[in-house]
Amino acid sequence: MSEYNLERLDDLIIDNMKIYQRTDQFRFSIDAILLAHFPKYKGKGRYVELGTGTGVIPLVATSLGAGHVTGIEINPVTAELAERSVRYNHKEQQVEIICCDYRTMTLQALKSGGQSLDESCSIDTNSQAEKRNVPDNLPFDGVLINPPYYGTNTGHVSVSSDVAKALHEGTTMLGEALESAKKLVKFRGYCWMIYTAERLAYALDQLKLQQFEVKRMRFVHSFHHSEAKLVLIEAMQGGKPGMTVEAPLVIYKEQNVYSEEVASWYGR
Repeated sequence: MSEYNLERLDDLIIDNMKIYQRTDQFRFSIDAILLAHFPKYKGKGRYVELGTGTGVIPLVATSLGAGHVTGIEINPVTAELAERSVRYNHKEQQVEIICCDYRTMTLQALKSGGQSLDESCSIDTNSQAEKRNVPDNLPFDGVLINPPYYGTNTGHVSVSSDVAKALHEGTTMLGEALESAKKLVKFRGYCWMIYTAERLAYALDQLKLQQFEVKRMRFVHSFHHSEAKLVLIEAMQGGKPGMTVEAPLVIYKEQNVYSEEVASWYGR
């Protein structure tokens, strides 16, 4: 591994967990932590994250009460890192990492242990099938999505193609992610997502197309007096109209100092 592709074991701080990441791949940001804290998990609930990256959201979600979380990741490099992080944090019974394209996978593939997993995935899927705690009661209670925020011609494009895919639509469009979410979630189940506030209208349109009714929203501000850059959305599959807009979530009370709410997540 070259000096530009250094692997790291980063401290999540939350629940004393650590996570493997690589400098040449997409690394999680505060967005993932915000999304992981947004749902109201159930101890017996089964959840899935589409595009889990290195697996930070499933790890944090199970520490917050989620019964079981399946993380689906198309990139074999980050999927392998996520799998190792699951083992490092002794979460094998609560977190499942599957390397495949969620746009083409089926519920049957999940139920049968992943026969349609991508052959390019570096995870040894045959040996994993025996130890997997694949849920029988699919579809899932809820789906989490931290999708690419930017259109194909907007925002800074990373020189790394893997990072660019994580940030920009092109390989995966928001509509495709929500179409997959609809297939994987039970009727009256939930979809939670974080998205850029300036594209909120687009996100709401895409949710509506897949019969998701928005039930809860929370705008995210860097500081008390700054405009919202992000928005957290909870939508119900086949839900009835009626939405709550919650109090704003402020990340920092001053430069490099977390707000009381965010600091409490880290036990500070």
